[in-house]
Amino acid sequence: MRISHNDAIVLESIVRRVHSCDRAGMCGFIDADNFESNPFDAALIALAPYWKRIDSRELEDFLYKWNCALRGDNKEPVDIDAYAQELESLVTKVKSC
Repeated sequence: MRISHNDAIVLESIVRRVHSCDRAGMCGFIDADNFESNPFDAALIALAPYWKRIDSRELEDFLYKWNCALRGDNKEPVDIDAYAQELESLVTKVKSC
């Protein structure tokens, strides 16, 4: 699934804050250009450092829901704003623990 570049910039911003890096960090994967065509990568990259600290059920529910929506054969439009907000919320929650 492709998303708009503006939506991809929002995802890039979330992931860059997690990793405290510049644009194109992690060999170019932390980049809006990458997230345009691979928006689910943002969740995987952002949550990777925290996955052991996040409630496993909450993490599984989030990943399953958005993996199906973003990578599946879903023909219905995906609410990218909701995805970004849920990702931001999960990252903020785990960082505060």
